[in-house]
Amino acid sequence: MAGKRPKGSPERIGRLIVSNAGSAALGARLKELVIWQSWEQAVGKVIAARTQPLRLVGGVLTVVVSSGPWMQQLSFMKVELRDRVNALIGEDRIKEIVLRSGRINNEHGAVEEQRIPLKPLSPQQQEWIRQQVSSVEDTELQQSMQALMESHYRRS
Repeated sequence: MAGKRPKGSPERIGRLIVSNAGSAALGARLKELVIWQSWEQAVGKVIAARTQPLRLVGGVLTVVVSSGPWMQQLSFMKVELRDRVNALIGEDRIKEIVLRSGRINNEHGAVEEQRIPLKPLSPQQQEWIRQQVSSVEDTELQQSMQALMESHYRRS
């Protein structure tokens, strides 16, 4: 049983690469990696900042888009984007692009959440908060409660 692994258990990456080194499927998947590595080059800096390729399955490239207006704009550009990506790969591997709304997590232009400006606390609010937490004996807990209450009032 030495050398065999239980079904469904992880296999060492080195063993997979050696056993599949000549595999056409592995070569194709490695070629597809160019999409993720050169996304900005394929679609341009502005679009890349608001999009991110998610997966490629059966010739369908799913792309995450940061907002509704960008999704609408890019829906008109699907054929152009497909052609750009295929040109980057060097073959017509992408048959269709599907757009999906979501959060972008790329290094080029990650979409930042809009921060709500915090309101200053009035002297009355500050005093009320101090009174509420004054009976808590644990100093660390008292400070945490005070910070939480202050944050609540600044955001509301």
